[in-house]
Amino acid sequence: MIKSIYPLLGGLFLSVSAMAQSAEQALLFTNQQPSGTARTQALGGVSVGLGGDFSSAFTNPAGIGIFKTGEFLISGSVATTKTSSSYLPMVDPRDVKGDKSNFQVPNIGVVFVTNTNSGSHTWNNFSFALGMNRTANFSNQVRIGGVTDYTSFSEPWREESAPSSYNPDYGSIGTALAYNQALLVQDNGKWISLAMPTGKGGVMESIYQRAQIDTKGGINDYVFSFGSNYGDKLYLGVSLNLPNIVYKETVAVSEDDNTGNPNNDFEYFDYNQYTNVNGLGISGTLGILYKFNDRFRLGGSFRLPTVYSMSINTSADLTSNTEGWKGKQSSSGAGEDYSYNMTAPLRLNAGASYFFGNLQDPDAVTGFIAADYEYVNHSSSKYRFENTDKGYEGNINNTIGFLYRAASNFKAGAEVKFARIFAARGGFAYYGNPYSNDSYNMGVDASRKTYSGGLGLRTRGIYVDLTYSYTQGKDYYQLYSTSDANTYPPAALLDYKRSNIMATVGFKF
Repeated sequence: MIKSIYPLLGGLFLSVSAMAQSAEQALLFTNQQPSGTARTQALGGVSVGLGGDFSSAFTNPAGIGIFKTGEFLISGSVATTKTSSSYLPMVDPRDVKGDKSNFQVPNIGVVFVTNTNSGSHTWNNFSFALGMNRTANFSNQVRIGGVTDYTSFSEPWREESAPSSYNPDYGSIGTALAYNQALLVQDNGKWISLAMPTGKGGVMESIYQRAQIDTKGGINDYVFSFGSNYGDKLYLGVSLNLPNIVYKETVAVSEDDNTGNPNNDFEYFDYNQYTNVNGLGISGTLGILYKFNDRFRLGGSFRLPTVYSMSINTSADLTSNTEGWKGKQSSSGAGEDYSYNMTAPLRLNAGASYFFGNLQDPDAVTGFIAADYEYVNHSSSKYRFENTDKGYEGNINNTIGFLYRAASNFKAGAEVKFARIFAARGGFAYYGNPYSNDSYNMGVDASRKTYSGGLGLRTRGIYVDLTYSYTQGKDYYQLYSTSDANTYPPAALLDYKRSNIMATVGFKF
């Protein structure tokens, strides 16, 4: 399988590349997961065919036309993410389990309502919503490690040096640092890395390789939304969306001589690379919701492709010990800042809801069941680089189209109201596999499942919702890549789990 992978991918998956504008970032910034208020997340994310919740401003703005009173809300949540990996053999168990928690404000917003009429053939009210919703949480930690006798993280650095005498003003940050510390040397006119195992041109039988990848940040989607209500039957809406991306990544890689030999010119190196990505996008959402009767609603929406203006900067530091050759050395450097554009895919949504119970009696037990469907074509994401070789731009866009595919996402939820003011909710969401079905994605099914439940308390003037959700899925991480199939490293297979506790407090006016 590896021999079929390396000619296509080249350096696209190289986490330490200077530009880092790679295909997997396009997926990272578009493969969004559960979001919305605590009520919406308890329902599995359902909102398109339901309405009446602030989350509608982002998924189907027609849904805010159901509001009859104004509302202010704010949410808080604590998420704990655990990721375990399978990488190289003979690993230390501490090197395969990542664990990270973070607090965030998933949404804050206000809805204003203008009531005009109450007839069956008039525009009855208009609603306006302003606010923010966090559509992605990048908080995560991945740890991988093990013993290898055929590859090294330094191999891509050696490959950059291989064609001729290396020019430290050209190439990746890591290559420049390794060159300056003489971790890369020439042997009989051929460049080698002192960290590379013996069988592949190095000096040792094997090395112990470990890496820790810490990420944080998220996507905050800012919205101005308008919803209208005709005859309490037809609801139309439109939103202006301004998503903001903040992504920070630290990749810490260590390689150690696994032989314990103090005289083979290599003891260890520790490399850290820091990447910051910022982006501001613009998009719009159009929606419709129709209430056939008091029990059945049907809705649909589509979000236009989001155009982002992106910037990225990188820096790195390296400490190495080449024993009797050059000893211990440390240095740092920064990469060139880049700006570019990215277009995220169109998103299509449809939803339905059905209400049960005696809807006319406020003391009766009532409720609803609802379901949404979302279609998003991950292969349609595109990069556009200024002052850059268009062939490079085309290669990355073609790779995105090859590696990814359209995915279908399903969400379902139910709510039961009792004793006038209390509600119990449950939900489930399935996010389809964004990877194409071929060996280039290691055969990994990266679909994710989210299970959720919650409770709510609602009075005339205030409401409080509390939700717990649990997301699980699998993925892979390619730490680096080489142009030689014989030194191409395995992908780390990941098992991902996230628990999220969230609360929303709202005030009606």
